[in-house]
Amino acid sequence: MTAVLRINEELNGIELYFDSKPEQEVLTHLKSNGFRYSGFKKCWWSKRTEKSMQVANGVTKQEISSSKTITKTKKKAKGVNMSLWDATQWSELEVNKEQEVKEMAKEIRKHIRQRFPQCKFSVTTGGSYLHSTINIKIKASPYEKGSTYLTAIYDYCNSLLNNYRHCYSPADPYTDYAGSYNFYGRVSLDWEYTVTEQTEEIKEDMTLFDSKMEEFERAEKARKEKELQEYLKEQELKNAEYKRQQQEEKKQVENIYSSIVVKQLNEDQEYFVIDAQFANLNKNQTLDQYKDEVAKGDYRLENVKITKEVHFNTEEALNNFSNLLLNDFDFLAETGGSFTEDNRINSMIDYYNMDDLEKNTVKWNLYGVGVYYDGKLQFIIDAQGHSYARYVGLVDNAKIEKSISHKQALKEEELQELKYQARKIEDLSSSVIEELNIFATWNNEDWDKYKTSLKEKLKLNNLNLSKNVIQQADAEKLKTALYRILHEVDSIQEQFKNADLEKGEKYTLFHISDLGSLITERITYDSYRPTKYAQYDNAVKLTYRPESKRKLYFRHFYSELLMFKGWHSLPETVLNNVEVKPDGMKIIHSKYHSCDKRQFDEVLGYLNKKSFKPIINTYKPNL
Repeated sequence: MTAVLRINEELNGIELYFDSKPEQEVLTHLKSNGFRYSGFKKCWWSKRTEKSMQVANGVTKQEISSSKTITKTKKKAKGVNMSLWDATQWSELEVNKEQEVKEMAKEIRKHIRQRFPQCKFSVTTGGSYLHSTINIKIKASPYEKGSTYLTAIYDYCNSLLNNYRHCYSPADPYTDYAGSYNFYGRVSLDWEYTVTEQTEEIKEDMTLFDSKMEEFERAEKARKEKELQEYLKEQELKNAEYKRQQQEEKKQVENIYSSIVVKQLNEDQEYFVIDAQFANLNKNQTLDQYKDEVAKGDYRLENVKITKEVHFNTEEALNNFSNLLLNDFDFLAETGGSFTEDNRINSMIDYYNMDDLEKNTVKWNLYGVGVYYDGKLQFIIDAQGHSYARYVGLVDNAKIEKSISHKQALKEEELQELKYQARKIEDLSSSVIEELNIFATWNNEDWDKYKTSLKEKLKLNNLNLSKNVIQQADAEKLKTALYRILHEVDSIQEQFKNADLEKGEKYTLFHISDLGSLITERITYDSYRPTKYAQYDNAVKLTYRPESKRKLYFRHFYSELLMFKGWHSLPETVLNNVEVKPDGMKIIHSKYHSCDKRQFDEVLGYLNKKSFKPIINTYKPNL
């Protein structure tokens, strides 16, 4: 093993080069004495000190003092020994990014002063331990502000500063999280920057820089022109390939249309495919991509009502179609979509006005097109009204049924009663519009008149306006208006205004706390005031005396609240499952998770059985 010692005067370091990998004993000796390996220069290096020189001398078997130089790397005189053009050409340096900021600043200062002796620099450090800074200021040079010469020097200094910078944690562009670096800082011109005298030597150097710049720009222009021609040639080949593919695709499409029989099913011929497998990753070009997703287990099961069949006569045409699923085909136009047989939904308006819990109880099915070959169902397409196979379902494990049953949320007797009430409300609405003569303006300019009059007629006819009743209305425009009325009734301020609360009366409040549990408060009412609370414009400030308290308290309400007249209490079985063990131990399990609004349903159900109606109900209001 041969070791060569070199002195790096520019960085004040010593470098050890080995012709083969050193023995482990030598490596341990070097590491323990502060030497580090540079993968860039393929050498072991350290700062030049008496101790490091002794270690290096011991490894190389030479006696060299710290003042003696064997090989000087990039030795520079104090005068201009490098042209400005050469000096401003950046190449990455191997540096120690883990050392102290002051040591890095010292190296930077020495480097730029040796590289640009005609310039005057200021390299300063500052900041705190976690926010250290290194700033480089160009204070003076023979070059004017904005000149290409000064810009080149500035760019070199900026590259040198970034060469020492190390990012511990990058910034996240999607959050406010900033990056973490070993130091911060920048390169700038001093606000008192001065232009020094240009000697003949410097003028000649500037002329050389200009010629080099022109040569560089010509080379760059030629390089870019060459890249452009290569790009254009590549694009030409791609366009030719694209045209070829388009021609091939056109032939395949023609083959598909000439090899199919499309059968539109009437209502008696329609049937269901049960548990078709629809991949969660949709809009794929080929059938094989859908099969891969289903094989991974990334799919959902759907029931599909087949309204149209496409029968392929040849396997070639089927394969062509299976690889062109995102292409438009007129036999797929206006097919697919979703539907439900839930008797609560007669329009999507009904679904949109359901809360999240109600929506989760709705079972949706799909309309689809069955793709057949040789009399066998191959797969299903749900185009969702488009002309391409937007969603594709596999049928390997599916079953075909003539019809499917659906468990309804509303019983037939209840449904008929709701439909009767809906017809009555439709008649009342028509009479209000006719009496007020607001045929064209009832839903806009005269909305308040219409709403007030309709509410009065509902009270006179002892009719309650609720979601369940509105769902059975037929006219879309009226249905929307009734939901709007119900939404405005949902206003907590309006409900308090119409509640006729009496000071000194006892009431019971039910609301969900910030922790998600249902709170029961038995209070003696004092007063309320409509107000704005935090970001909520529609809120009330309720002042009351809690049970067993002497002083008045207040609370802001702005969301779901149930308020009953009188003091009520809930048995623990209303919101909990209670189990009593043979040994007398009682175990109580909550029926619901935190913030589950079904807790209100339990309260309403329990007190309704006792014939108590809420005077404030912003959870499920009735008019």
